[in-house]
Order: sequence, then C-alpha cells, then structure tokens
Amino acid sequence: MANDLLSIFQFGFMQRALIAGLVIATVCGVLGVFVVLRRTAPLGDALAHVSFGGVAIGIAAGLFPIEMAILIAVLGGIGIRVLQERHLYGELSLTVIQAAGLGGGVVVISMVGGLNVEILSFLFGQILTVTWSDVALIVVLLAATILVLAVLYKEFFLLTFDPEGARVSGLPVRALDTGFTVLTAITIVLAMQVVGVLLVSALLAVPAAAALQLRVGLKGTMLASVFIGMLSVAAGLVLAVFLNAAAGGTIVLLCLAALFTSLLMAGRSNHTELGAHPSHAVDDR
Repeated sequence: MANDLLSIFQFGFMQRALIAGLVIATVCGVLGVFVVLRRTAPLGDALAHVSFGGVAIGIAAGLFPIEMAILIAVLGGIGIRVLQERHLYGELSLTVIQAAGLGGGVVVISMVGGLNVEILSFLFGQILTVTWSDVALIVVLLAATILVLAVLYKEFFLLTFDPEGARVSGLPVRALDTGFTVLTAITIVLAMQVVGVLLVSALLAVPAAAALQLRVGLKGTMLASVFIGMLSVAAGLVLAVFLNAAAGGTIVLLCLAALFTSLLMAGRSNHTELGAHPSHAVDDR
C-alpha cells in the first residue's frame, strides 16, 4: 500500500506539485503565526481577492498572471495601510480594497469572454499544473521571505506582542507594517496556486491556529505550523489523486482536521479559545 502511495510521485507533475506545496507550506507556516497573533487573518483574505484582479489583468493583457497578481496584491496591501493610517475607513479599508480588486477583476474577465479554464484554476487552485519555472519562482520568493523574517525577527516580535512599546522604542512601525503586508501579499499569491483564491487565507491561518494550541513557544509554534502545513499538503495531494478530488480543497480540509484535533488534545480547560487573544498560547518569547 505504501509503495502504491509513493508511486504517484514518480510522475513529474506530482514531483513539481509536492515541491511547490511543501515550499509554500513552509512560508505560510512561519508567516501565518504572525498573521494569527496580530489578528490580521482577514488581511490575507482581502489580499487574495485583490490578487484576483491582477490575475484577470494579466490574462487579458497577455502578461504573466502570477507576476501581475503579486504587483496588484502588493499595491492593494499598501493601499489598505494608507487607508488605515488615515483613519478614514478603519477595518472597512479591507472591504474597500478587496472590492476594488475583485470588482475590477470581474469586469475585466467579462470584457474578454468570461470565465475559462485558466481563470477557474486560479479560483480553485492549480497545484497539479505548476511548472518548474513556477517552482523556481516560489523557491526564490521563499528564500527572500525567510531572509526578511530572520533579519527582522525581533522587530516583528515586538510589533506583534507590544505595538505600543515598539513605537516608544523608536522602531519604524509604519515601514515594518508595510513590509509585513508586502510579505503577506507575496505569500498569498504564491499559495493561491496551491488552493486557489477562495481558500488561500485558510492555508495561511489554519495551520498556525492549530500550532498555537500546542503551547510550545513562538519558535516551536512556527515549526509546528510548518509541519502541519507540509503534512496537509503531502497527504492532500495523495488523497486528491486517489479520490479524484480537488487538491486545494483536500489540503484545506486536512488543515482544518489538524486544527480540530489540536483543540481536542488541548482540552476545553486548557486550550486557547479562538475568540481569545492567540498570544496567550505562546509560552515563551
């Protein structure tokens, strides 16, 4: 049975899908912990919808959809920060930018013939069709993201747990917030290839939420989040092939199964409720 499961990875498309999925799970696992602790999970969902506008523009103009999606998502993330700093819309800034990206994407798609297979693949994920050039791009951006997180780990840590203290200490809070948003936007677009626009925020937040229930400290939580994401991707790919099901949906369902399992293991008296501040699940800093 094990040989049968492993035999599917003899095919090139499965190898590419596995490598891309594991790399993306690593980025989402690390960045997702900060996203959940900072209570910015809705930002991921907004950026995913904004990036769809970039995909639509790229396809309509005959450009590279992924690169255009990254550009539009980054610009959308910066736009969200600008609106929030002006205190004009508050949390509505997410809805405003999200609506602009998604609405623009829908209009562009309708003008060039409506939904097609390529557009649907971005909506629901296309991990089984990634190319080696896609894998190379994902690996390069992973390395850049991990490098930034490693260099600015202490700054992001302070900004996450004590934002007021970060301001008082003289940290460039605005620049750090913008940089974090840019990293999230890039990660969202890359993860979109695995699970699609509609489910991408789940891949970013759910493994991190599951890892937080284990109470193993911040670094331990990051490692656990990466492990949960990678395991969900690998198992999801196998199940998707044998069940003839959508890979993106299968991966997300396994992430949710890991979250529910971690909640049961933690117990009602000990686990952190999802409505409470998740930083309480981090024992050491």
